[in-house]
Parts: sequence; C-alpha cells; structure tokens
Amino acid sequence: MSATKKWIMDVEENFWDKVSVIIKESDDISEAMIQAVELGKKEVPFIHVDTVQESVTDMWTEIWSEHYA
Repeated sequence: MSATKKWIMDVEENFWDKVSVIIKESDDISEAMIQAVELGKKEVPFIHVDTVQESVTDMWTEIWSEHYA
C-alpha cells in the first residue's frame, strides 16, 4: 500500500471515530448530522456530504439501538 493511500485511510478512520463520539454526545440525530457534516468538510472534503449523512443515520441507529437494547 502506498504511503498516500495509508494516510488517507488513517484520516478517514480518525474522522469516523470522531463522528462516533459526536453521535454519542448529541441529543438528537439532527445535531449529530450537522456537526458531522461540518467536521467532514474540514477533515475529509473528498467524502461526499450524502455519504456522511447516510453513515450518521446508520451509525446513530446502531449506537442507540445497542444502548437501549
């Protein structure tokens, strides 16, 4: 794997880890969505906003369903 590809993968992983924290600290999904999209624009501008929004929805459901299961 090239150094550039590894760096991009590390940046993406770090971003999604931060999104997970945002979701856990948000009162509702819209708050999490806004924060994640704004963070994405700064940290991973190569990931489309729709992808971030869809992922936040999926992660929100997964995280909170486990929490209340």
